[in-house]
Amino acid sequence: MISGWLFDAYALNGSMIFWIKKADSTMIRMVDKSWNHKIYVASEKSLLKSIIENKEILSMIKEHNFLSKFELIADMKRSQVLELELKDSTYSLKLAEKIERMGRFGQFRIYNVGILPEQSYFYEHNIFPLMKCKIHVSNSKLNWDDKEDNVWSTEYELPLFNNIHVKVYPKVKEGKIPRVTDSIASVSIQDCDRIKDTIHIQGTEIDILYQLVKEIEKINPDFILTEDGDSFTFPYLTYRSEINQVDLILDREGVPLYRPKREGISYFSYGKIYFKPLATKLFGRVHIDTDNSFVLNESGLQGLYELARICRLPLHMASRASIGKCMSSLQFYNAMRNDILIPWKPTQAEYPKSLGDLLVADRGGLIFEPIVGVHEKVAELDFVSLYPNIMFKKNISAETVICNCCSHSKLRVPELLNYYICEKRRGIVPISLEILLKKRAIYKDKRNSITDPKLKKIYDARQTALKWVLVTSFGYLGFNNAKFGRIDAHIAVCAFDRQILLQTIRIAELHGFKILHAIVDSIWIQKKDVINNEYKDLKTEIENKTGFPISFEGIYKWIVFVPSKNNAIQPVSNRYFGVFEDGTVKMRGIEARRHDTAEFFSNVQQDILNIMSEANSVKEVRDLMPKVRDIFQMHLELLKYRKISINDLVLTKRVSKNVDEYENRNTVELDALLQLKNAGKSPKAGQILKYVITDYYRKNSRKRSIPVELVNSKTVYDAKRYSELLVETCNSVTEPFGLKLTNE
Repeated sequence: MISGWLFDAYALNGSMIFWIKKADSTMIRMVDKSWNHKIYVASEKSLLKSIIENKEILSMIKEHNFLSKFELIADMKRSQVLELELKDSTYSLKLAEKIERMGRFGQFRIYNVGILPEQSYFYEHNIFPLMKCKIHVSNSKLNWDDKEDNVWSTEYELPLFNNIHVKVYPKVKEGKIPRVTDSIASVSIQDCDRIKDTIHIQGTEIDILYQLVKEIEKINPDFILTEDGDSFTFPYLTYRSEINQVDLILDREGVPLYRPKREGISYFSYGKIYFKPLATKLFGRVHIDTDNSFVLNESGLQGLYELARICRLPLHMASRASIGKCMSSLQFYNAMRNDILIPWKPTQAEYPKSLGDLLVADRGGLIFEPIVGVHEKVAELDFVSLYPNIMFKKNISAETVICNCCSHSKLRVPELLNYYICEKRRGIVPISLEILLKKRAIYKDKRNSITDPKLKKIYDARQTALKWVLVTSFGYLGFNNAKFGRIDAHIAVCAFDRQILLQTIRIAELHGFKILHAIVDSIWIQKKDVINNEYKDLKTEIENKTGFPISFEGIYKWIVFVPSKNNAIQPVSNRYFGVFEDGTVKMRGIEARRHDTAEFFSNVQQDILNIMSEANSVKEVRDLMPKVRDIFQMHLELLKYRKISINDLVLTKRVSKNVDEYENRNTVELDALLQLKNAGKSPKAGQILKYVITDYYRKNSRKRSIPVELVNSKTVYDAKRYSELLVETCNSVTEPFGLKLTNE
């Protein structure tokens, strides 16, 4: 029997491999040869028999069985399907494509194909990453005793991990872009817990590669962190190792790294295009590319641990997965535990609607446009995870909205006469949301009730990770590629939201409050001579009448709802800034909050807001404008005399197309992209471009800007253009108080 924590899992050579971290920090490799990945096929029985009579298919499967499963998520009765147990898990996609080609379109319906073998293993055995467990070995089969840990636990114990950060330095001249053809100058290995303990590897390129392998083996790290491991560091190292004929072995399995066959993929998400480089997997260790890990950047390693446990995703995959993929994995687990098959390709079609029905249904959330200007003594109330709570409490899922069994259901959707909700069963989506909602609430309570800063930070990281899955859950419900999504369920959630927010507005008005702004799940209200108990009474009544928890965020000393930059009287629903009574500044949509703003501008705007936050009224803010002007003038002078570091003036933009696809050829962004292309690096659609403006007003020039990769000690920024941008940034927060700044 082995005791420890489940650290890593993957399929290799027809077996499932596991690495167990023991309490004494040693790592044990375990093999389960008895389990193989399974896929399922549904069709007419005669057609299913033709599959198992095919010699090519028989060569890829170990066993086959006819079983009863719920083929579709909406099915009330089981269907007979063919289970195919693979000889090797890597055959999954190849086998599915082979079966699909055996018949006409839709004749064979194939399930459980797009799931990693390790995910399927986790689901079937009810285990999860970082689970504390005992493992018994019997005839090459692993028996998991999971009584020592539970995915619902909020006080779970974790082992001490050995984490390092690896950085490679190519031999490249200043202002030049590193290429795989550049030889290695040095490599650094830094202990993440003891930053001073850094190993610098230098020498000939062959010596560096051999020494790197030797040091990794000696240190024996659990996590290897890089800044660009997927996009550059590891592809570069593997290329250099091939040139020098050195086996680059950095994992625990002893498998040399090889160059990826492709760079990665561009994809759309929530109206934006993103680029995801191909991941570099290290068997038995976890490689995390910090540039390719949303969850790590938002919630750190503690958030990653929590997400991997709850969603049952290997740590390597969880660190790179989109939040939608994390939500999907949780849904897949609950589906498999309920004998529901997971479609290879989405099958839930939208219910037909007339044009009139569509106009009523497809309205989104309710927005009460803000009253533009500056306001004093404004209270903000926000519903707690409103959309996920609607889905959970109202039982909204693809199979429960307009279900096949409850046409006379009393659970009706507001405004939508033909929409009803199943009364006989819980949907996969609300079942999956339960653990996220409840555990997040527990973590928030723990964070707010303790004084230990270390524990407070851990609880906050965990609840932050869960928050992002909850935020995404609604959008994923209507995503056309979601396995268990359907737009009608998405529409139903919006209908409930409109009803709840409208009800909230009416309750607030009955209490004598003026509505300044309301959007989806938040409301800003104002009332003269208000007593604090009135807010408490209002909160209680809203919760009692709507049935959903709402938090009192606080009272603003003053708040500004900013107009559109193109129209001074046109309100913008998601652009505002203000200061609470405790001095906390809250902002949305302005420059200091945006990711594309240069750090210099963000810092100046934040400095101005910090000065303004001292004021308790609009009059006091206006009295502070001379001080604000002085701060602005000081930074303007520094900018004009080029005393600002060029690193603080870097602008960013997510590239929406490949370089050759841009039609508008006269932009500073394209200038920088073309320079990158000429230097041997062509950013793909979805990647981030970082650049500095060097000569903005130079017409018919391709050198109006420069990408940061080509910046050198001789690079000079365009002081005039940056001065104009500083003016725009500062005026965003000063103009509402009557101060219009200029660069003169």
